[in-house]
Amino acid sequence: MSNKRITDMYIKQIIQQHKEGKSQRQISKQLGVHRRTISDYIEQYKKAGNPNIEDLEDQKVLEILQIEAKKVKPSSRYELASKFIDGQQVNRKKAGFTVENLYNSYKSMDYEWHYSRPQFYRIVQDKWFKEQGSLKLVHRYGEKLFVDYAGKKLRYYDKSTGEENQAEVLVCILPASGYIYVKAVISQEVIPFIEGIRSCLEHLGGVPGGIITDNLKSAVTRVGKYESTINKQLQSFAEHYSTSIDPTRPYSPKDKAMVEGAVKICYNKIYYHVQDKAYYNLREVNEAIKLWTEQLNKGKLTHCDHSRYDQFEDELKELVELPKYEYSIKTYQRAKVQKMGYVLCSKLKNYYSVPYTHIGKRVELQYDEDNLCVYYNNERIATHKISQRKGYYVTNTNHLSSSNKAVAEWSPEYFINQARQQGVNVEKYVTELIAQKPYPEQAYKQIQGILNLCRKYGRDRVNKACEIAFSHNSRTYKMIEQIIVNDKDLDDEGHESFSRAISRHQNIRGSKYFT
Repeated sequence: MSNKRITDMYIKQIIQQHKEGKSQRQISKQLGVHRRTISDYIEQYKKAGNPNIEDLEDQKVLEILQIEAKKVKPSSRYELASKFIDGQQVNRKKAGFTVENLYNSYKSMDYEWHYSRPQFYRIVQDKWFKEQGSLKLVHRYGEKLFVDYAGKKLRYYDKSTGEENQAEVLVCILPASGYIYVKAVISQEVIPFIEGIRSCLEHLGGVPGGIITDNLKSAVTRVGKYESTINKQLQSFAEHYSTSIDPTRPYSPKDKAMVEGAVKICYNKIYYHVQDKAYYNLREVNEAIKLWTEQLNKGKLTHCDHSRYDQFEDELKELVELPKYEYSIKTYQRAKVQKMGYVLCSKLKNYYSVPYTHIGKRVELQYDEDNLCVYYNNERIATHKISQRKGYYVTNTNHLSSSNKAVAEWSPEYFINQARQQGVNVEKYVTELIAQKPYPEQAYKQIQGILNLCRKYGRDRVNKACEIAFSHNSRTYKMIEQIIVNDKDLDDEGHESFSRAISRHQNIRGSKYFT
């Protein structure tokens, strides 16, 4: 047969026209195939018994006619190059390995003929880098929201100092409709990240079935090949909006190809216009982004008569309704219950009481702008209102032991009420004792001593002692104790003798003694 290989379609046409009675010259002129080739195919057809090949598949026709593709024996130059490349497979894992270095090593080999650089690269490509097919995914309305940060940042300036600041740009896309949402945030930390997604859901007016994120620290605390651990704050956010968080596989950019493409679109359609102007805060940056994003979404798609916004209106019907209450971002912290029965919230810099039975235990704090909850083994054991006072002890008296609870209730009113129960003079004496001190707390121990004398000697004697002590200007526990110990309250003239204990007299030593 001739060395020329023609397509299977021509083979059927040759046989068909031969059956119609056309000569080989006519077939050759019409199909542009050499007469020798036509003669060979007709001869093979006759040897096969003139079968009916019109309804047969192309491969079956080749089998019947015993036609095989011509196998080209590789040249010695190709065999040497191929053997050299196969021998360098192990070196691919070494640091600094490149195909260019491989080609330089190949050129240094003592071969009679060497391939040119492009041809060598082509052989390496065929042997090492097999082309992989890709799958076209069909996304359903309301199924997913892809979220990722753009690699390039946008600038804004401090109006007072002129200092340049850089803002991260969060890009979100609904893959089914292609609707894009873009927002500049202050950083890639957890709270700005969640705030960005929350703003996106508010803008969309609904919640998709799942949110697809990258494996950034704001979303994932531990990356796994098959399952990753979601950040607690982001997981709490997902629970509030009745959706799920699904991180992509590590080192698998194809898992988020839609948002990667959206980022490139943003560079061309949004960055190009936004970055040429000066902005003085994030609000101005986001206003500019919003303007150009609206134009992007409402622009007609290539080869289509509709826009992303047109498709979004259909997808909006499939999104889940937003929750009734706005989400409040929570912060999580581990802490140990102190001996006093309090835990320290390091960020708020104040203390919150915990039931005294949990002293020494390690607990978890969950708090937002308004409330703080304490959990032990996933059970909530305390709830407090957030205090903005630094170093303040926020106390629920029900958390304290009986001794600590009494201390927590101490106040001037508390002690005056305790003294009132012992008698009029005791109440008056305690009230004046508190008034004499710069701070009421300085009188509490002395008052406890006076109340203890009531229990030890009886309220009548203490009231009598207070009455006697009123003759002096100062009010102290020691004075009441001495009156009772010396039985001055039992003496009818005790009041008189006590007042005469120190009589008035002249300065015996003279004023010069003290100079």
